[in-house]
Amino acid sequence: MIEMSALDLILLGIAAYLAVITLVRMMRRRREGIIEDLTKEVELEQQRLKEERKKEKRRKMREQIEQQQRQRRGAA
Repeated sequence: MIEMSALDLILLGIAAYLAVITLVRMMRRRREGIIEDLTKEVELEQQRLKEERKKEKRRKMREQIEQQQRQRRGAA
């Protein structure tokens, strides 16, 4: 079995600590990036739905106006 001195154990501990800290930081950055991307996607989807609702409302209003005009023409 390999014998390790106290200095070797200390260096190994420091290396392990730095590796874990680095990994945690990388994971946090990735998480933040994913959250940011998803937030943008949700905002774009909400904006798209809002525009779609506006278009649908305008279409219904146009249909109502056209129907009223046809009724007026039929009554005249």
